[in-house]
Amino acid sequence: MSSPVTGRRHTVTTLLQSIFATTLGVLPAYLLGALAVQMRSDLHLNPSDIGIGAALLFGVTGLLSRPMGQLVQKRGATWGIVVSSGLALIALLGVAAAPSIPILYTALTIGGVGNAIAQPAANLGVSAVISPSRLGLALGIKQTAIPAATLMAGLAVPAIALTLGWRWVLLIFAGAAAALTIWALLQRTDAYHPALELPETDRGTPRAGLIIITTGAGLAAAAATSLGVFLVDSAVQTGMTPTAAGLLFAGSALLGMIVRVLLGAAMDRFAGRSPYVLVFYLLIVGSAGFGVLCFGEGYWLVLGSLVAYSAGWTWPGLIHYAIVRDNRRTAASATGVLQTGISLGGAAGPLLFGFLVDATSYDIAWVAAALTAVASATIIRFGRRSILRRRLALKHPQASGA
Repeated sequence: MSSPVTGRRHTVTTLLQSIFATTLGVLPAYLLGALAVQMRSDLHLNPSDIGIGAALLFGVTGLLSRPMGQLVQKRGATWGIVVSSGLALIALLGVAAAPSIPILYTALTIGGVGNAIAQPAANLGVSAVISPSRLGLALGIKQTAIPAATLMAGLAVPAIALTLGWRWVLLIFAGAAAALTIWALLQRTDAYHPALELPETDRGTPRAGLIIITTGAGLAAAAATSLGVFLVDSAVQTGMTPTAAGLLFAGSALLGMIVRVLLGAAMDRFAGRSPYVLVFYLLIVGSAGFGVLCFGEGYWLVLGSLVAYSAGWTWPGLIHYAIVRDNRRTAASATGVLQTGISLGGAAGPLLFGFLVDATSYDIAWVAAALTAVASATIIRFGRRSILRRRLALKHPQASGA
């Protein structure tokens, strides 16, 4: 029997590795958006090229999330973190060395494979070591990985890209991916099994409800990912300096990180409340933030960015919490299905957003993002009702907790 100190150390290690793996999984896409202004002169990128690049990473993730989730369920969380961080290393080095757009796209495709493994592995690891009373907080912390990626991408612009060059940004983060790979290999965390009482059987998420929730989450991701990929370029187009745009990007991401943790803690404190209802209201408020961005300059741009990040992009931890809570023993497989929708939405959103910007303007594209967020909120609310109806039909004793 392992000591309590060993157990706590293992829990912290698993949570940290999960955060870092999830961050590195999406980092290439957000670095592409944040560094677009600097990369444009070397690779001749336009908004649609940026959208295609992000779409490749998230599209591959979406296509592979379900099978990779099943594979991670069999091989274990540590295996998943080692492989995903190794692939992130290759992707970041590939983007750093890319002499042309085709090579850039190839590297981002490799990054998509790693990201498809990273999310299920992280969720499986967290589910295995965190008690139900702390699950919301743990997943809230773990889901800070996405705004952490945007925070680092934003800070990298004034700190590194404008002084050493954009390729150095990728090389530095590639070093971080190499460090995580080695750390996970040395820790071998799957060898330790904490004395955590998982349920004999999970109540599960009804299949029809899971599909509806996944669809709504995909639309929400389409709007949110477009924000992460295009905010800097949009801000620069309105006259903001690259440094100021990068700092706005980073500040908005930091606010999003804080809100995600607070929402996770709130789920633990009010365990009887539905996370899906909270997601609905967050997306409605977030849609207002996207709408404000269409004004396109000055204080409106800052306000829209902060609202869009703090509400329209803080829902992922709550969605993952709802699915992991009801599927503790099969967290990788269940969230692999969820991640399919989120990643496909994350692929389609920037792709369509980029083409819309090329055809019209950023103002029109932000309005489209706002409408997409409203549609996603409506679908998620309908998905919750579907889950409740199914559980009531089966006379499930815990139906009211959906």
